Amino acid sequence: FVCFVCVWICALLLSTVLFVTKINNIYCTWDFISSKFVDTYWFVIGVMFIMCLLLRLCLLLYFGCLNFVSFDLCKVVGFQWYWVYFLFGETTIFSNLILESDYLVGDMRLLQCNHVLTLLSLVIYKLWVSAVDVIHSFTLASLGIKVENRGGVMKLFYSHLIMQQYMDNVASYVGYYMD
Repeated sequence: FVCFVCVWICALLLSTVLFVTKINNIYCTWDFISSKFVDTYWFVIGVMFIMCLLLRLCLLLYFGCLNFVSFDLCKVVGFQWYWVYFLFGETTIFSNLILESDYLVGDMRLLQCNHVLTLLSLVIYKLWVSAVDVIHSFTLASLGIKVENRGGVMKLFYSHLIMQQYMDNVASYVGYYMD
């Protein structure tokens, strides 16, 4: 910061000297109490101050925009009969539950979801998908994710072909970080 102030003071003095010595192609005398020098000096000080503020405000806007891109964790926990979605900390957004009258023994367990998971734009989400019980292959249609764990190899597919990960003998699935 001290170097920044020194550079601005040097630029101020240099621009003042260059501006005062030649105004309208007429060389002026070095009379520091004349009205030309005082007007020019305060004009240059004002311009430098405004330029400094504008530079700082532009940098704050730029880095403020970069800081808006934050990281958040979206946890999807699958139990035997329902899914629980956690977003923004430990806030439960919604859970899907299959009633006992909706399935027969030996049938495929397909969780129908009529809820919408809305994610904010300009936010990078770390996705944590986990099956708590012995479910090893599942699909989350609302997030566009399909997870298969057959034959000792876990495959995590995104419907938008963002990522495809292979791991051996994994029971907990994570989008960016895999346990």
